Amino acid sequence: MSYSSFELLDHSRPIVVFGRDGQVGRALQICLKDLKVPTVFLGRADCDLTSESSIVEVLNRYQPQVIINAAAYTAVDKAEAERDLAFAINAKAPELIARYIANVAHGILVHYSTDYVFADTSQTAYLETDIAGPLEQLSAYGQSKLAGEQAIEEAFNLAHDSGNAKCQDGLPRYLILRTSWVYGDGENFIQKILRLAAKHAQLEIVNDQIGVPTSADWLAKMSMQMIDSNIESGIYHVVPDGETSWHGLAVLAIEAAIAQGECLDAKPENVIPIPTVEYSMKVRRPYNSRLNNTKLKKALSSVSFTEKYPEWQDQVRAYIKENVVKFLSMGMVGESH
Repeated sequence: MSYSSFELLDHSRPIVVFGRDGQVGRALQICLKDLKVPTVFLGRADCDLTSESSIVEVLNRYQPQVIINAAAYTAVDKAEAERDLAFAINAKAPELIARYIANVAHGILVHYSTDYVFADTSQTAYLETDIAGPLEQLSAYGQSKLAGEQAIEEAFNLAHDSGNAKCQDGLPRYLILRTSWVYGDGENFIQKILRLAAKHAQLEIVNDQIGVPTSADWLAKMSMQMIDSNIESGIYHVVPDGETSWHGLAVLAIEAAIAQGECLDAKPENVIPIPTVEYSMKVRRPYNSRLNNTKLKKALSSVSFTEKYPEWQDQVRAYIKENVVKFLSMGMVGESH
């Protein structure tokens, strides 16, 4: 994989990726391994995202021109009791990173956000221009992710308004990529469902929460495509086409595994749809997690993007085809969503 505009980068300044060990971070490692650009992948042991001095030290050490922030506090339930930790990682750390890169000529920040910034204020897929919140109806996790988005925008606006002379010939950009229901190399809903289906003849899965399953590998590729373009700063909804419920995703996952020759106790017809009220959750999840991807498609139409835009079903089937044996050989069974 090669990208033309990476030739414009100062190759003495590595791309820095925060969140090395998450699903998106692992996918980014695959995307970036063939690029002739130095890259530094950072995990928790390499940079404490709750510490301003640790973040500043890392940025000063590597002086990156491109930063990809795939790190996040994602424990939705625990965030209610760990608000300070969630906000430190999801809001304060992105703010510090943005302050740095907003003053770097040709600087680029890619930051991942979530459908949780919306609180079921729409019956259709959300646009980037839809107002997030209302704040009091968001979970602590959703509030922290929204605060991170706002902090990034404010940092870039401040740098632009100050007229930083260093950047006039190469204005920095930020790309906030909202996504939903991500799955990849790591613990996720699809893995849990297949392990449960291997041990239980019947499953009960929520059917009134609607979203768009998104491949971490595809999300990483889209991130690199957007970096390698003149796409303007802003928020983009990066999800494939289509929509489904958790029940619909579970049924398709089981069907795809059976199509690969796997013998599961639970058959698709034995996956029972249930409403959210019958499933015990400490924190309310959005009923509507749909994100409209029209803005992204329009942006991609102006760059050298030639792949057919994917449907979520095709991505899930390909993911299961490649990984089903590994999933079912893993010992621990998770809980269904």
